[in-house]
Amino acid sequence: MTEDHEHVDGESTHPDPVASLQLDAVVLPIYDLQAFNDADLRRVESFVTSYGSWKLPAEVATALATADGTSVLLWIHDTGELVLIGGTPKEGELAIEVTGAMAAEAEFTPAWLGGQASDVHRDTETGMISESFKAELLPPGSRVAVLAHLEHSPAVHELLWGWHREQHNDNGWTWLVERLARLENQTGNTHLA
Repeated sequence: MTEDHEHVDGESTHPDPVASLQLDAVVLPIYDLQAFNDADLRRVESFVTSYGSWKLPAEVATALATADGTSVLLWIHDTGELVLIGGTPKEGELAIEVTGAMAAEAEFTPAWLGGQASDVHRDTETGMISESFKAELLPPGSRVAVLAHLEHSPAVHELLWGWHREQHNDNGWTWLVERLARLENQTGNTHLA
């Protein structure tokens, strides 16, 4: 019942799966998060609604390779994907290399004067400038499962109505799976990834 979703140019937006997760009668592919994001940059550029993090059942945590057993549930607006990401974001520092005019601006505009970077470093050998940003980062090797494709936020909100009360209960995962199954039964469409 899984399908390979395509972007407008006809190329697949899903990389090869690294694992799978049995969800009732459906087997959900699990992807490496970095490969998943690289396959469709809209996932990185899109506004995202977070439905919070919670502790996963052991078999789901194993499939998502989350060391602490936690996950975060997100809806990616531009792709309509409701995703489950293994791990919980932690505040960290992200460094990117910049060149040209952006590098000059980064080098001479400190963060406390409105620059975007928290720190700027110049490599004297290569001339490259790297900026460090404060960001929420997931652990390296994080994995993701696409639970559903929902085009509009009202459909997501309807699906997850009551999630804030259920997510931290022992049956939170079961509640979510039942809601996904109910969505399938009500619409007759395959929303699952």
